[in-house]
Amino acid sequence: MVKGKGKINLDISTYIFEYLGSYNVPTHFISRLDNRKMFAKKLGIIPFQMKVWNVATGSLVKRIGLKEGTLLETPVLELYLKNPRLKNPLINDYHAYTLGLCERSEMNAIIRIGTKVNAVLKSLFSRKRLTLAYFTLEFGRYGNQVILGDEISADTMSIWDTPEPGKFDKKVFQLAPENAKQVYTKIRDRLLK
Repeated sequence: MVKGKGKINLDISTYIFEYLGSYNVPTHFISRLDNRKMFAKKLGIIPFQMKVWNVATGSLVKRIGLKEGTLLETPVLELYLKNPRLKNPLINDYHAYTLGLCERSEMNAIIRIGTKVNAVLKSLFSRKRLTLAYFTLEFGRYGNQVILGDEISADTMSIWDTPEPGKFDKKVFQLAPENAKQVYTKIRDRLLK
């Protein structure tokens, strides 16, 4: 546990949700309450995550054989069933329909939102001299609308520093937790300035 990391992630998540809101991306975010909490709409969670890849790295490299660090001309969108017992397997839209996780119209909304979030954030990060290698999103139902939920923070993305080699990635923190607060702070400060 890294002291102060929660507040830093809340700073990042609040900033990103407000930024996405300025582009009319539907999210559960309402406002920030204090240094520990945000006020959000209560969602009926759709039990899968979307991972959006902009750079070939990690498991994507292992699974499809691209060279590490390859910039993807078209982002790769993947779905992962949220089921730890099954080790959160990769699924496709037909699995989601078969399992009754969502309707086709909801999947269309999820893909549309995920694609828009990627375009908006990729551009934002690029202006901050950061590369958004990949990130995960979660979705839920609010009334009859599918919207973005959960958090978007340094814990849910892999960010690469553009000017010099090296990744700001949570795997780095697992290997060297003593550096985690410093790296998370650097990400927040770069994004928010």
